[in-house]
Amino acid sequence: MIRRRYRMISHDIESWALARAHHIVLNEGLSLAKAAQDLDRKRSRSLVYELRKVITAAIVEAHAASFASDGAER
Repeated sequence: MIRRRYRMISHDIESWALARAHHIVLNEGLSLAKAAQDLDRKRSRSLVYELRKVITAAIVEAHAASFASDGAER
């Protein structure tokens, strides 16, 4: 029973991570690719910074979600 619950939580995290990565690539990744294609260095640098912020926020969100409200890992 415990093993099954762990797999379910793990599956939910994997699904969330895939959906989040898809969203990040569609929004920030495509903009960055266009800027790079246009050889716009200033815009590319700005978009790389934004991409880092979004990825960092997603990692922090995933880390926070991995802990129960009492501080124990799920």
